[in-house]
This record gives sequence, C-alpha cells and structure tokens, in this order.
Amino acid sequence: RFAIIDLGTNSVRFDVHSISANGKPKILHREKLMVRLGQGVFLKGRMDAQAMDRAVHAFTQFRRVARALSVQKIVAFGTSALREALDSQPFVDRVREESGIEIKVISGKEEAKLIALGILANEKVTPKKVLLVDIGGGSTELSLCRGKRTLRGDSLPLGTARIQQV
Repeated sequence: RFAIIDLGTNSVRFDVHSISANGKPKILHREKLMVRLGQGVFLKGRMDAQAMDRAVHAFTQFRRVARALSVQKIVAFGTSALREALDSQPFVDRVREESGIEIKVISGKEEAKLIALGILANEKVTPKKVLLVDIGGGSTELSLCRGKRTLRGDSLPLGTARIQQV
C-alpha cells in the first residue's frame, strides 16, 4: 500500500492505493482539504501562519490514516506556492518534524509531466496531438501529447489564487 499527497496552492489531496495481483492500483482512500497554503504568497512572498497550520494539521491527519491503513510508503509533492514562497523550507521542515512526511517541492516542468502521466494512464487517448491544460491555484500546466507520450510540458505562473492576489 502506498499514499500520494499533492500539496497545491489551494488544496491538498491525499490518496491511498493498493496494488492488485494483476498490477492495477486500487483506491482505498481519497481525501481533499482546502488548506489555502498559497494565501498571500503571490503578494508577500511568504506563507500565512494560519495557512501553514492548516496544512501541517492536514499532514498529521494523513499520517494517522496512513498508519490505520497499513501504508508502507508515502510520497508527497509541493507545487506552485512552495516553489515561490521564501519560507518554504522551514515549512517543509516543520511538516517533516510534526508528521514524519517528507515533501518534495517539484518544478513546474515536473508538475506538468506528472499531470500528463496521470491523465494518459487513466483516459482513452487518441493518436492525434492533444494539449492537456491543468489550471491550478498558482500555476497552469500545459502538456502537448500524442498517444501515451508527452512531447512537451511546461508551467505558466497563472492560477486562480494568483489572479485573486494580484
């Protein structure tokens, strides 16, 4: 069993999966919390103390659920707000200290690649070129794909929370 945590600018998603005998993942638990970690980041360059508290609390809850479900590995990714916040490292350290979960802050290109991989693995695809667009709170990821292959992926500093803060 493994868990994936996606810490975005507005929400944090927590999924627990198991792998069946035929190698297919099966969802055991899915949760989404609106922690609004990016609150103020795009104006001040720093995270709001209450937003950080909400996110840390979410991670400690996720750890409890993971233990209850006998999760063997947790992978956590941080995106746009953590890429840009000047105080992201102290926050990542605090999450690790209080929950035991390590957050990897990924680049915009990595984010676009992971989004495309998830969509291409789970949706019917066409042999034609398609553009996948994911509009988040702090950024928008674009991936040009053909079939199950990503030809190019990029991230733009354009998201719903960012627009509201400017």
